[in-house]
Amino acid sequence: MTTPPRQRRHRNESQSHLVDATISAIYKYGFHEATAQRIAEEAGLSAGNIHYHFGSKEELFAAVMRQLMSDISDTLVRELGKADTPLARAHAIIHANLSEPLYTHRNCFVWLQFWSETARSEELARLERINAQRFHRNLLDALSKLLEREDAEKIVHELVAMVDGLWIRKAQDNAAVTPEAAQATVFGYLERRLGAAAGRG
Repeated sequence: MTTPPRQRRHRNESQSHLVDATISAIYKYGFHEATAQRIAEEAGLSAGNIHYHFGSKEELFAAVMRQLMSDISDTLVRELGKADTPLARAHAIIHANLSEPLYTHRNCFVWLQFWSETARSEELARLERINAQRFHRNLLDALSKLLEREDAEKIVHELVAMVDGLWIRKAQDNAAVTPEAAQATVFGYLERRLGAAAGRG
C-alpha cells in the first residue's frame, strides 16, 4: 500500500523541520545537551515525532549530518559550474568550503560537534569519511592536471588540513576569521605551492 502524496509531503516537511530544529538545538546547547525534548521544542512538535519519523535520536543526528553534506555538495556543484580551468576548479572547491552560506559560525560549530562524535559513532564516522574523501578527490582531480600526481597529493593534504583548521577556528571564535580572510589565506598558499604551474592553470 503506497502513502498518499499529500501525506508523504507532510512527512517530508516534518522530517526537514526536525533536521533544522536539531541543528538549532546543537548550536544552542551542544551535541550532548541537544536532547529529544529540546529538539522537539525547537521544532514546535512533540518528542514522539522524532521516533515516528526517524526511529531514534541517533538516526536523526545521522540525517542532520547527511543534510550538512548535501548543503556542501550543492554549493560545490554551483561553484564548479563557473570554473573552466583546473586552477579555477581548485579555487571553486576551496571557495565553496570557505564562503557563506556554508562558512558560518553556526555551521562550523555544528560540524565540529559532529566531528567530535565520530570516534563514538560508526555511522557518523562513515559519513565524515565520505565527506572528507569527496573533498580530497575533487581537489586532487583539479591539481593533478597541473602537477605530477605525487606533488598534487602533497598539496591536497596540506590544503585539506588548512581548510579543516579554518573551520575549527571559525567554530571557536566567529570573529577570528572572515570568509574573505580564510579564502585569501588558502588561495595565497596554493599559489605559492604551485609556483610556475599556476600560470598553466
